[in-house]
Amino acid sequence: MRRILVLTGFLCASLASARAEIIGAPTPRTVTEDEMKASLREIDLVGANAAPLDLRALMANGRPTLVSLWAHWCPNCLAEMKGFKAIAAACPDRWNMVFVSARASDYAKDTAKFKTYGLPWKIFRVGDSTKTDVAKAKSARAFYGATADGGVVTPLHYLVGASGRVDAIVSGRLNFEEPQRLAAFCAD
Repeated sequence: MRRILVLTGFLCASLASARAEIIGAPTPRTVTEDEMKASLREIDLVGANAAPLDLRALMANGRPTLVSLWAHWCPNCLAEMKGFKAIAAACPDRWNMVFVSARASDYAKDTAKFKTYGLPWKIFRVGDSTKTDVAKAKSARAFYGATADGGVVTPLHYLVGASGRVDAIVSGRLNFEEPQRLAAFCAD
């Protein structure tokens, strides 16, 4: 019960704080929140050497999951790295952590930059099926949270509870190094 209260408090605090941490004006999206949530069950992710990641199975393994769209060119993504290092030092296996290139075409650059942080997690990209499968392309647009101008707002975080349900989608930088957020990520 304590874990649920801590996680619920974390998510509520995250949403309230995340809105305050978004840089710039809110961006209109061409996809709905429900489409974004559903995309986590439909998206194909691949890592190094095109090794697939079964995100659905990962989200169903009984641990909470953070899926974070990340980019080497994104100042807010880079600013979050100190907090992710704190999580890696305190409790690297408490959550499933999945980082995804915000643009598949930047995967090599994102991977190179991501490796410089020495984090225990990997970075993935959206699979090539989006180039030939219309449904997969639609899921990818939803997963990226496509904006009205066709862009992507980074970072974008999907917080998925241990039950596999998407508890929150947070657009913008989160300061994961704040004591209450780090405690929420490490609570049992």
